[in-house]
Parts: sequence; C-alpha cells; structure tokens
Amino acid sequence: MSDGPERSVISRRRNETGAVTSLASEALSVLATRRQSNNDRVTAPLIDKLERAVVDRDPTRRTAVLEEMRALRISPARITEEFIPEVARRLGARWCDDNMSFADVTIGSARLQAMVRDLSPREDEEDGPRQTALLAVIVPGGEYHTLGAMVMASQIRRLGLAVRLFLGKDDAEVIDALALDRFDAVLLTAARGEKLVNLAGFVKKIRQAVTRATPIVVGGPVVTRGLANERRIGADYITSDIHEALSACGLKTSHEDDKRHETTEMISPAP
Repeated sequence: MSDGPERSVISRRRNETGAVTSLASEALSVLATRRQSNNDRVTAPLIDKLERAVVDRDPTRRTAVLEEMRALRISPARITEEFIPEVARRLGARWCDDNMSFADVTIGSARLQAMVRDLSPREDEEDGPRQTALLAVIVPGGEYHTLGAMVMASQIRRLGLAVRLFLGKDDAEVIDALALDRFDAVLLTAARGEKLVNLAGFVKKIRQAVTRATPIVVGGPVVTRGLANERRIGADYITSDIHEALSACGLKTSHEDDKRHETTEMISPAP
C-alpha cells in the first residue's frame, strides 16, 4: 500500500508529538527504575483524578487532588517524580491520538510545571561560600521538554545539591552564566536527534566557557532513543539516570531520597 495523505498526516503528527511526549519521557528517565507499587489500586485512581484536574480550568480541583495525596501520606517527591510525569505522558498520548488539542496539552503541561515548582524543595540563598556542589541543568533553546528538567532538578535538590536551571535560553545567555560561576557539573538534556550537530557545537561552547575541568553530561530523549554517544557530541558522559550522572561526576549527596519509598508502604488500601 502506498503512502497517502492520511498516512502523511499521521506521520507528521507523531513527529510533532515528540516535543510533547518528551515532557514525560525525560521526567520518567530520571528514575533509575519504574517502581511497581503494591498500591496500584490507590495510585491509579489518583492519577486519573490528577489528569482530569490538570485539564480543568478550576484550580481548586488540582488543590483538592494534592490535598488528598498528602492525606494518604504520599510524599512530594513521589508526586513530582511519578504522578506528574505519568499525567504528562497521558497528555502527550491524547494529542497523538487526536483526542486533545495542542493548546490544551500546552496549558496542561504548564500547570504540571507549576505543581513541580510548588512541590520542589527550596534552596536557601546565602551570601557566603556555597556549602554544597552546584549543578547546571540546561534545556537548550528550541527544546520543549522543560517539565522533565524541572523534575530532575527537584530530585537533585532532594539529594542535597544545588541546582541552577536554564530553560530554553539562547546559547549566548547560558554560556555567559556558566562563565561567571563555578559549576561542579553541567547536565544538558535534549530531545531532537536531528539537531545533534548543533548539540555538539553547544557542548563545545560550554567546555570553553567553564572556568575549570567540569564534567558535561548529556541526557534526555536523545539518549534514551539511542541517537547520541559521548564521542559524537563531545560530552564526558551520556545517561538519563540522575544517580549514574552524579556518580560519574564524582559528586556525593548529603542525603539520599530513599525515604520517599517508605511513604509508599504507608498508603492505606482503597476501600
């Protein structure tokens, strides 16, 4: 059967969906494994509720779902790293299946990002010497998977490290910022494999800008899809596992985030 107009539309739609579904894929790849909870009968309805609340104009519905999760003693870390990425994946799938408009997906994704910001630990602003490692998390200009980077930054902060986020800023602005401060690692996330040449050029600029030997890690959908390797893009490491990235960079965390796993066992079964 030859490719016709309908097949071309479907192909184009699925290509366009990459920018949307990568919101979830990068966020999910932050986790070392996808945990299979014994409380699925509790979490599945909550994810359904969160999805409905995110696409609803009434902000009180989102507040109510979050309050219900807190009442069940579900940690902010788990909400950020498990529930929100799953809802983002669902929104992308609905766009792909033509069950949701791009505008609605964009608005829903923005609401999810606002939730991540509200649930993330705050970093204390200090005038004195920094007491912990500082990481740069960068989403290059023209990329749209900012939700995943925000989820990753939130997890890094829970591990006791400092993070500076650069979301969709132009290369010159990022390079200037990297040259002015001392970063212990640069984490760069990318989704579009067809722009690997540009990505390699950006990595080269970063290496020239940092004031000392600073490891550069590239992750995100461009890695999980098998489109990149260290030699091709000039990075020190490629991985979408934040724990592997920190270990490869020789960075020690002040505390682990394993306590969030404990909250999973504290959720009461659904009636």
